[in-house]
Amino acid sequence: MGLFGCGKKVYALNFDGYGFESKKTSYEQGEEVTVYYDIIATDTDYSFYCDSDVDMKRNYDDKHGYVFVFTMPDHDVTLHVESRNTMEYDPSANLSETPENLEAEINPENMLFDYYEKSVATENGDGYEEYVLYEREEGNGTILAVYVKEEGADEKMECCLVPDETWDYCMNIARGYNMAGWEKETSLEGKYIVVKFKDSKGEPVRVTSDEMPKDGYGAFDSISEILWKAWKQYGE
Repeated sequence: MGLFGCGKKVYALNFDGYGFESKKTSYEQGEEVTVYYDIIATDTDYSFYCDSDVDMKRNYDDKHGYVFVFTMPDHDVTLHVESRNTMEYDPSANLSETPENLEAEINPENMLFDYYEKSVATENGDGYEEYVLYEREEGNGTILAVYVKEEGADEKMECCLVPDETWDYCMNIARGYNMAGWEKETSLEGKYIVVKFKDSKGEPVRVTSDEMPKDGYGAFDSISEILWKAWKQYGE
């Protein structure tokens, strides 16, 4: 609820998690808000997101750590942080039984998250790796399909069951980096990466390394690591 002071309506800035800092705890509508997060541990991925419809810009500098800037809307705002140790991947799920014909369960309409990476520095440039998460119609877990094509060879596909949290981790990264709202600032050399998912309204989102913000590669790298570790633990 908005607060009243000196006749001007202000709204609360709330933090869900330790480490956030801001000069004030409430701001007027239209006022620029700057928030810092500097409790940063090594070997840890951080996901930041907001439970509101704000256009939040994210940067990083050595003095302040993560820096978030947005314009205060006409309601309270809460910033959230989630962290995950990148040295250990051990989400809980009941995956004791894996269907023999898991590939037959894959339905393209049930795609949850798609990460595609292709090298553009090679001579032919037709090799790629793609990790796709699919929702199951029944049963525990989420299907992770891995499509690999080496240069001059046919595509190969393998799949396995991974914990449902795998999709949550990927979406936390997408929300933390505000991938659905990316604007072109730079592009990546040597690789071409595409990520596809659905936003909070169920609308499809497609982002590429040709049109990404300056910190965009951090999002791609974090998602790639999550899916690669899930495959190493449950697929091989």
